[in-house]
Amino acid sequence: MLCPSFPALEGLHPVIFEPGIVLHRVWPGPFVGLSQWLVRATRSNAITGASDTGNIQPFFLRSYRLTRKLLDHLLFPDLRTEWYPFARRRLHRLLIDYRFDAMISSHEPGVDLLLGLWAQKQFKVKWIADLGDPILTPYSPGWRRKIDTQFESRILRQADSVLLTNDWVKRLLCDRHRFTDVSNKLICIPQGFPEHLPFGHSETSLLSTGVMNIVFTGTFYRDFRSPLQFALALRDMNADDIMMTAIGDNLDFIPIFKDISNIRFLGKINHFECLAAQREADLLLNIGNLQSYQVPGKIFEYLGAAKPILHIKTSEDDIGANLVQELNAGLVVKNDRIAIKTGLQHLLELWRNHRLTQSFPPNFAAIAQYSWSARAKDLLQLLTR
Repeated sequence: MLCPSFPALEGLHPVIFEPGIVLHRVWPGPFVGLSQWLVRATRSNAITGASDTGNIQPFFLRSYRLTRKLLDHLLFPDLRTEWYPFARRRLHRLLIDYRFDAMISSHEPGVDLLLGLWAQKQFKVKWIADLGDPILTPYSPGWRRKIDTQFESRILRQADSVLLTNDWVKRLLCDRHRFTDVSNKLICIPQGFPEHLPFGHSETSLLSTGVMNIVFTGTFYRDFRSPLQFALALRDMNADDIMMTAIGDNLDFIPIFKDISNIRFLGKINHFECLAAQREADLLLNIGNLQSYQVPGKIFEYLGAAKPILHIKTSEDDIGANLVQELNAGLVVKNDRIAIKTGLQHLLELWRNHRLTQSFPPNFAAIAQYSWSARAKDLLQLLTR
């Protein structure tokens, strides 16, 4: 496993991996490498009292985001391409030493696909592009859409196999690039969930007691995954025994929830703490994407958490909504203030009468097909065929 080194980020220690997985961490590049150093230095100063970091950290974060946004437009596909020369040097050594039978490039970031293209050309190694979602997306910058389309086409034509999340993505890519016979090349293997919570998560609960805990993990988007209607419904209910916890990079959405007391934003946390919070929640919130060909990976984590899901449906062809309904894993409502409020009131009443979990009993036998173990078996068949 070849990946960047992020010493300032917690939860990335090699001990989390199974025996037999060899991890090779490589310096991420000048900008990210310097940013990591500054974060560690700031934390060190805060601990030792060497300086007052109260004003430095917000300024650093604003400067970091502005600079990163600029560099994302200067490098293709984005800033993370600065990792390419350092990763390629290590990859070259690994391919010589071990002569691997296959290589998997996980997108995103797009730099992984650049490494896959290079390895296939130089070493003729079997290359699997784990594309997931399309490279060209609704949020791709306008100036880059033509380039992304050409890059996407090249990846699809040159990779030996391409992994996608669902059949909608396959149809979209086939139409976009005029593919016909792709049955053996474009393979649908979505994300999954761990059957057992990995060690390394916090033993301290992040949730409150005496209230119905609603947990959202992931990222909101204004254009295709907006929490606005949910926020309006929550404000209308004004229920004292609900606590909404949003985990992820969602600080820009705090104004939408202004004057709503029963919500808190935790920001980004350790992934294993995130999984633990999902399994401790009373209700999990999922907002479906406006575009039907993208399925948020957390819907599978939610299924694995075996807790009721409130799924807000934003498109007619919503695969996440279909999963929730087929498995009776929760309640699906339209992305409408009144519909969400009505659904929340129903779920809250069930919780108050201790019947919420009983109303949506987890079907473990059916859910098992979406586990990482099941996904791994599918991938193994692809690698050995």
